[in-house]
Amino acid sequence: MAEDLGEKTEEATPKRLRDAREEGKVARSIDLTSAIILAGGSLVIWFAFGPMLDYLGLSLRAVLDEPGLRSVGADTWSDSVEVTALAAMLGLLPIVLLIWLIALIANLMQVGFLLAPKSITPKFSKLNPLEGVKRVFGMQALVKAGLDSLKVGLVLLVVIVTVNSMHDQVMILPTLTMAAGVIAIGELLIRLALLVVVVLLILGIIDYIWQKHRHQQGLKMTKQQVKDEFKQMDGDPQFKHRRMQFARQLAQQRIATSVPKADVIVTNPEHISVALQWDQETMSAPVVVAMGADQLAMRIRQIAMQHSIPILERKPLARALYARVEVGDEIPYDLYQAVSEVLSYVYRLNGRMPARSG
Repeated sequence: MAEDLGEKTEEATPKRLRDAREEGKVARSIDLTSAIILAGGSLVIWFAFGPMLDYLGLSLRAVLDEPGLRSVGADTWSDSVEVTALAAMLGLLPIVLLIWLIALIANLMQVGFLLAPKSITPKFSKLNPLEGVKRVFGMQALVKAGLDSLKVGLVLLVVIVTVNSMHDQVMILPTLTMAAGVIAIGELLIRLALLVVVVLLILGIIDYIWQKHRHQQGLKMTKQQVKDEFKQMDGDPQFKHRRMQFARQLAQQRIATSVPKADVIVTNPEHISVALQWDQETMSAPVVVAMGADQLAMRIRQIAMQHSIPILERKPLARALYARVEVGDEIPYDLYQAVSEVLSYVYRLNGRMPARSG
C-alpha cells in the first residue's frame, strides 16, 4: 500500500505551500521570463529607437556646433566624447528602465510579490563537493542540458528558415539608399525577432506548466506527514483530550461550590441546566451562578437535589439564558418577567415572600 511505503500521495496542505513560499520554493520558468523580456524589449527598442537616435543626433550636433559649450571646457576631443557618452546614457536610460520594468512584471506574473530571506541564508550542505558534482553531472542536470539543446536547436531552425525566406529582400539591400537600407534592415530584424519571440513564448509557457507540475509533485506529502501536521496545528489529540478533561473537572468544581447558593434551577429539561440566585440586598438583578449542558447539566441537577434546591422545567427560558448569558452575569432586562415568575413560584413553595422593588 502507498501509505505503508510512505509514498507521497497527498496534495500539499496550505501550511506546506506557505512554508515553501517563505523559503523561496515557487514555480517559476526562467525561459518564460526571458521570452517576455525579449518580447517587451524588442517592442520598446522598436518604438524608442527613432526618438533615441534623434536625441543622440541633437546632442552630438550641440557638442560639435554650439560655441557656448567650448567656453565651459568642452573644447577638446575628450570633452566632446564625454558629453556625447553622457547624452547616450541619458538617451538609453528610459529604455533600460522600461526593460527592467518588463522583467519585474514577468516575475510578478509567475510568483507574485515575494520576499524570501530564507532562500539566501547560507547552507553548509551546498558547500559539499559531492552534492555539487551531483547537481552538475546528475540525471536531472543531463535532462535539463538536453532540453536546453533542443530549445536552442529549434530557435536556430526558426532563424535559418526565416532568414532563408528573406533572401530576396536581403539581395536588394545594396541597391537602396542609406536611409532606406537602414529601415529595411530594421524591418527584417523585427520580423526575425518577432518569430523568435513567438517560439520562445510557446516554449516558455510549456516550461512554466512543467515547472508548476514539478513544484506541486515535489511538495506532495505522505498520509503520515499530513497527520503530523494536523497534530502540530490542532494539538496532540491525547493532550487535547487531557486538556478538555481538566477543563471539565474545573467546571465541576465551580458547580459544586456555586449551585448550593442558587435559589432555583431552570432546565430544558435534560440538555440544559441554569442555576439562578437572587439576593435583594446585594444584587440589582438575578444572577446566573452556574450552567451547563448534557453531563454538566445532569451534575447541576444532582447537586441541586442534594441541597433541596427547586428544579423547574422552563424550556424557552433555559435556552435563552444558556445562549445569551455567561456565568456570573445578571439576566437580561427582557427576561426579568419570566425569571420573576419562576422565583415567585419558588418562594411560594418555600413559604417565602417574593422580593418587591421599593
